Amino acid sequence: MKRSMMLYVILIFTLPLFAQQWINPHFDTFRMDYRDLGYPQMNLIPADNSMITALITHSNGLIYGATSGKTQSYLFMFNRYLNKVRPLGRIANTTGVYHTLLEGKDGEIYIGTGKNMFAQVKLTQDFPVEYEGIEKQLWKDIKAHYEGFEGGHILKYDPQTGDVKRYTNSDPCPLKDLGIPIPNNTVYSMTMNREKTKIYGISYPDAHFFIFDLETNTTKDLGEFLTHKVYNGPERFWRSIPRDLYCHPETGYVYTSGDNGFILRFDPKSETFDMTWMRLPGEYWEGMKSFDYPIIERFASDTSGNVYASTNGGFVFRLDFENDDVVVLGKPREMRRIRAMEISTDNILYLISGELERSCKLHTYNLNEPKGFVELGPFAVDRSPYYSKRAYQFDAMTIGPNGALFCGESDRRGKLFIYIPKGGTFKGRLNPTNPVVERQRPDTPALIQERL
Repeated sequence: MKRSMMLYVILIFTLPLFAQQWINPHFDTFRMDYRDLGYPQMNLIPADNSMITALITHSNGLIYGATSGKTQSYLFMFNRYLNKVRPLGRIANTTGVYHTLLEGKDGEIYIGTGKNMFAQVKLTQDFPVEYEGIEKQLWKDIKAHYEGFEGGHILKYDPQTGDVKRYTNSDPCPLKDLGIPIPNNTVYSMTMNREKTKIYGISYPDAHFFIFDLETNTTKDLGEFLTHKVYNGPERFWRSIPRDLYCHPETGYVYTSGDNGFILRFDPKSETFDMTWMRLPGEYWEGMKSFDYPIIERFASDTSGNVYASTNGGFVFRLDFENDDVVVLGKPREMRRIRAMEISTDNILYLISGELERSCKLHTYNLNEPKGFVELGPFAVDRSPYYSKRAYQFDAMTIGPNGALFCGESDRRGKLFIYIPKGGTFKGRLNPTNPVVERQRPDTPALIQERL
């Protein structure tokens, strides 16, 4: 009895010695911070509904974002003049807003809604063994998940009248409902034409391409633009559908990815698709046991008008419209998926990489003098004893008017992370306070290992 009690006491006092050590990013850590989505015990967006899945920088200098959640989506804004996030109320009766925030020509914000893309799809365990049996059953399970869903809406928010109000968690956001573009589908991705009179969009899971006329609030459904239903992943219970669209400011053509990883070009005049010879880098069916191909994750353009894109496989490339080809920059990480991508006014490409089950990391690529990708490390803020947080999942990013990077955490109790660039990375691109592992240099001086 005495021996067991002694072991228990020893265990209690030695547990802190083996506690998990805090991991910091590979730059001056004061350059990263986060903000809560509201005020605790007042209007803080509930934990289960706080996954940030859309962000935009508005022409008024403010950052607007939307969440997805278990029971409800919320709209919020970051006021740079107050240094706070203010919730703007519930987004109708929806649980998901997935990368679908756009600013209109008069400053209004358009929101595409749908189901929460992070909600677990119930997968069937027992099904017949047959050719493409897994793909067929996945499609049945996904369709069952959307059974009874009326469809995502396109909503309009006016910041001039909406921002001046104060909201609680039960207050609805003042929105104008413009209708359902594609019944029984989520609005998956959106972009605007040059005149900002039309929205081009893609729906999920049926992959319909649609045109929403903002002057008449009517939809033209062009039907499915993908021939095959593939599950390239890494989220195996999501159908692989491109998550972004790009409208060329000079030609007006709309680009996205299509069958077999080829870039599709949509002509708004003839309302027809043309398959280009630009093909996404990545793994294809020749090296796999299933018929798969990569899809577009994000588009971004630099100050010279060059257009870059990323894929669900983790590759980054430039679209060479003149030669109908792509120029591959590479892959910042072995892990798949580029979750978010933006380009600053000084032509620095910012990337967030990582899969759902693993930690996201922040990377840069200098387009002015290409020297490869630079890893800035994980997302961690340590302001202990006041607050601290390590974040793992991110699905949205935007660059503020002053160059600060805003990253939306897409996990429970999501926060809005803010990174201030220009500091550079530590020597060797390693934070010397991080755990001593085999790669740690023995000549790093005066290390103080901090545990929380």
